[in-house]
Amino acid sequence: MTLSLMNILKDNTLTGDNYVTWKRKIGLLLQSEKHKFVLTTPKPPAPNNESSIMYRDEYEQWKTSDDMAKCYIMATISDVLQQQHEGMESAADIMMSLEEMFAMKSRTTKREAVTAFMNLRMKPGQAVKDHMMKVIAHLNIAELHGAEIDGETKIDMVVNSLSDSFD
Repeated sequence: MTLSLMNILKDNTLTGDNYVTWKRKIGLLLQSEKHKFVLTTPKPPAPNNESSIMYRDEYEQWKTSDDMAKCYIMATISDVLQQQHEGMESAADIMMSLEEMFAMKSRTTKREAVTAFMNLRMKPGQAVKDHMMKVIAHLNIAELHGAEIDGETKIDMVVNSLSDSFD
C-alpha cells in the first residue's frame, strides 16, 4: 500500500456528515487496489471437489478482494460504525447498510442546495463576484451530493439569478 493510500485511510473517517465524500474516496481507493468489483459482483458459490482450477482461482480472487475491501471500509469508519458492521458477511453488505444510514441525509442536502440555487437572486447593488461565489457554492454542494445539472441548464439558471440590470 502506498503512502497516498495510507493518507486516504487516515484522513477520511466516515462520521455521517461526510458520507458522499467518504463514499467517493473509498470507491477510488478500492478501484486503485482493484477490489471495487466486489461491491457489484455477487459472491460466487464456494467451489467443490468437481470445480475447475480456474473457478477455484476466481472464487479465491473474489474472496481475497472482498476481505481487502472490508478491511479498507472498516478502517475508514468510526468505532461505533465498526462495531455495528463487524459481523457483516461482505463489503457490499457493509456499503449497503451505510447507504441506508446516510444516503437520505445526502438527498436532503442535495435538494436543499438545488432549491437554494434555484431561488438565489442577485440583490441590487451586490457585486457580481459575490453573487457568483454564492452560485458556485450552491452548485458545488448540489453536485457533491449527486445532482447532475448539464452546462446549458447551469448557464440558464445563472442568467436567471442575475438582477434585472443585466437584461
